[in-house]
Amino acid sequence: MKSLGSLIQSKAQQSQILRGALSAQVVEAANLVLQNFFGEEIVDQARAVYLKGRVLTITCLSLTAARDIRISEGRIINEINKRFDNLQVEKIRYLA
Repeated sequence: MKSLGSLIQSKAQQSQILRGALSAQVVEAANLVLQNFFGEEIVDQARAVYLKGRVLTITCLSLTAARDIRISEGRIINEINKRFDNLQVEKIRYLA
């Protein structure tokens, strides 16, 4: 029989693993949405890299790509969130 402490710790680790898997799915969906919005040329210029606290971080090699993404930010966030049951992304953060 497991102790209550070990059961709680096990559940906490599982939830962290599940959150990590969901974050990876959101990042993958974000990259697909970017590609759908801007075409193949965006793949070399910008990429979603991680999700933390409902803030999606996108790296941009081009200021033009960052500007274009920022202009469409609301539509991009809505499209990403449509793919999941509940709100996953509230804001986009840019790294240049």
